[in-house]
Amino acid sequence: MAEMAPGLKLPSWLRRRIRALSRTQWQVPRHAGLKGTALLFAATGIAGVISADRVDETLTWVSSASGLAIDNVRITGQSETSEIAVLNRLELQPEASLALLDLAAARERVETLPWVENATLRKIYPATLKVTINERKPFVLWQRDQTLSVIDETGRVISDASDGHYDLIRVVGQGADKRAGEALALADTAASIRSRLRAAVLISERRWNLVLDNGVTLMLPQDEPAEALALVAALDQKDGFLSKDIVSVDMRLGTRMFVRLTPEAAERRTAQIKEREKLAKRKGAST
Repeated sequence: MAEMAPGLKLPSWLRRRIRALSRTQWQVPRHAGLKGTALLFAATGIAGVISADRVDETLTWVSSASGLAIDNVRITGQSETSEIAVLNRLELQPEASLALLDLAAARERVETLPWVENATLRKIYPATLKVTINERKPFVLWQRDQTLSVIDETGRVISDASDGHYDLIRVVGQGADKRAGEALALADTAASIRSRLRAAVLISERRWNLVLDNGVTLMLPQDEPAEALALVAALDQKDGFLSKDIVSVDMRLGTRMFVRLTPEAAERRTAQIKEREKLAKRKGAST
């Protein structure tokens, strides 16, 4: 031990600690060199991964090697959305890790599919990803020019309908997609007409024409269309007005109604009028 400087005296408790340490037998732990070398290699490897920006790839490999690779994807709830489309949106790489999958990002990608309103993703360890789809409900068909689409209640286009696969009410015209609910609510005020409704045409984004299953068009006014519709429904209930040979009922003036006959009915009507005129002339001549 080193000599203490003359005149310097350590406290007794410190002198006892120094004597105890001097008697201790220091030994290097067994395999300390091997462990230190292994630790050095591990640190070097981690530094290399970080510097090469391959942390995610390495963690995925480690997770997969540990038995957490996604081996099964269960998709439920969909009818219009294909499983292939969902799998493409999941963007799962080979040997993708269940533990490291970003559920929020994957869900957002799945919800970009046209029919998907929302999706729920759940990890089922050790190797299954469960995807539950809630699809949008088809509401009506929207026609503008030659394009026909399926839309939901909000007016969002969710599918092409040119193949005639969907048996839905058709709304026609610019802006009709956002106001389809308005047309159906109007038709609902007259149940007998609603059951026969096939299309609603928005005219100049101001008023509606309703087209029935027999082709008859009801031309409703911009103001108080429900009252005009109630009048037509009452006439139809009384004598089957809408089942007669007519093409359209014009109620745009509100207080007055104009009925257009079919060509055949118009021709018969003209013939009847002429025949009455002839009879009237004969009676006049005989008197």
